[in-house]
Amino acid sequence: SFGDILYNVPTDIAGFQFNIDGTTASGAAGGEAGAAGFTVSASGTTVLGFSFSGSFIPAGDGTLVYLTGDYDQACFSDFVLPL
Repeated sequence: SFGDILYNVPTDIAGFQFNIDGTTASGAAGGEAGAAGFTVSASGTTVLGFSFSGSFIPAGDGTLVYLTGDYDQACFSDFVLPL
């Protein structure tokens, strides 16, 4: 299945990390992270996104990233957004 990870934050996002409990993600790409040129990785139970060039996702709301895997929103935990 596919899932949109949405965000609504008052400051720019320099990177992100979160866990998926009880299952694994098979992929992550696109969304505002893709538009900002972030490197996004979904490895097992951890999803990580950051920029090698120092770009950021502007404050506001939108779709952070699109995930593929077998999960639901109740499985997400330990969000880290270095703002």
